[in-house]
Amino acid sequence: MLQQTQVARVLPKYELFLTEFPTVARLAEAPDAKLLLVWEGIGYWRRVLYLRNAAKMIVDEFEGVFPSDTPTLQSLPGVGPYTANAVACFAFGSAEPFLDTNIRRVYLHFFFPDGEGVPDSQIMDIAREAVRSDNPREWHYALFDYGAMVLRDSKINRRSSHYSKQSAFDGSFRSFRTKAVRHLLTRPGNVISQAELNLFLAGHLAADDHPYAPQEVIDALVKDGLLKTIGDTYSL
Repeated sequence: MLQQTQVARVLPKYELFLTEFPTVARLAEAPDAKLLLVWEGIGYWRRVLYLRNAAKMIVDEFEGVFPSDTPTLQSLPGVGPYTANAVACFAFGSAEPFLDTNIRRVYLHFFFPDGEGVPDSQIMDIAREAVRSDNPREWHYALFDYGAMVLRDSKINRRSSHYSKQSAFDGSFRSFRTKAVRHLLTRPGNVISQAELNLFLAGHLAADDHPYAPQEVIDALVKDGLLKTIGDTYSL
């Protein structure tokens, strides 16, 4: 939930999510429409489908036992190296290092003060030597806090080859994806005709003077599994 989303927006959704889906088994059974309704407001909709599909995999393949090793964690839908290693560290005490924006900033500041285009592979070589294996949780908490609260100069991250500035949400392609999903959440049965959804998006795209085509937005949602095509209608 915290991926590219502020803590203040996540906290009430986190509490609601755990109330609605208190166990992995309950989450695994959740229908798309309910998932998206609970998730509405924090964006990046694919994340909640990944969570539900990961829960299904845990129930079906791991007998409901959450995996603790990073290779198995990375086999779950939507889980990459950072998430796998962070979960392994904070939930299970793994000493394998990992990088996020704040942690990367700390290493760039101390070890690459004049660096340009520094790849994560070089940073990870140092991180493996630096990690406190006796208390990896506390070590990574400290790195998070130091990067966020002390090294507030975000320009440090520009030394990384992985640096990219997040684009504004308003008027972006993903903002129109969000408009479409939110509109379906208000519809009876979360169903809408293809013609109506095209017309709805066309109006918003024209009003904001953007080059995206309504069908382009819809096709992206279908590809990501957020919309389903049933005859001449779309549904969640």
